[in-house]
Amino acid sequence: MRTAGDHRRFSLMEALKRPMHRRPMGDSSRPMGSTGFTAIELLIALVIAGILVGAAMPNLLAATQRSRLDAATRQVVSEIRKVQSLAVTRSGVFGFHWGGDPNIAGLANSQYRLERDGIAGCAWPAPTDTVATNADVITDWADLAGPYPGVTITTVRDKNNVLLGGAIFDALGGSMNPCTAAAFPLTITLMDPSGATRTIQVRSAGSVRIQ
Repeated sequence: MRTAGDHRRFSLMEALKRPMHRRPMGDSSRPMGSTGFTAIELLIALVIAGILVGAAMPNLLAATQRSRLDAATRQVVSEIRKVQSLAVTRSGVFGFHWGGDPNIAGLANSQYRLERDGIAGCAWPAPTDTVATNADVITDWADLAGPYPGVTITTVRDKNNVLLGGAIFDALGGSMNPCTAAAFPLTITLMDPSGATRTIQVRSAGSVRIQ
């Protein structure tokens, strides 16, 4: 015959034999053994990523604009040196003509072309002339805004701040201006949409460099 104490001991032994079911640590809504993300975790990650991208965008845009401006400046320097080389190799007067020339109208400041002074006396091709119609036009009008959106040549000025139509070179490779008395050095300024600028300096001896 079992006593009350025996009954209690028996109940305790039975309880100890039963398997214990423990809830996994962490989110109670995630099945045991799952290694994925919950919808809330994914949403939080997306929000954080959006904040980081938004914070980085201004710097990324500024870096892109600087890169375009630097590349456009190098292209203009290359074109100026090309026209200088033509003046020497062809023994003539050649120029880098800027679309913002104060003596012409109808062209954008971002445009330029290379041309020759046919009689070395300020006899430049008409702005409407092309390579096909005039042998003194070396290249047709090119536009920096094509490969470098927003970049423009804002000014071409001499030492006295006089606005000029471009940079001209003689057969010795020196910079000169048969049309207007110019004080050297010349400064060619490029600007991007943010207002950042780069300048190119052209000296009378023919030196062309980015400042």
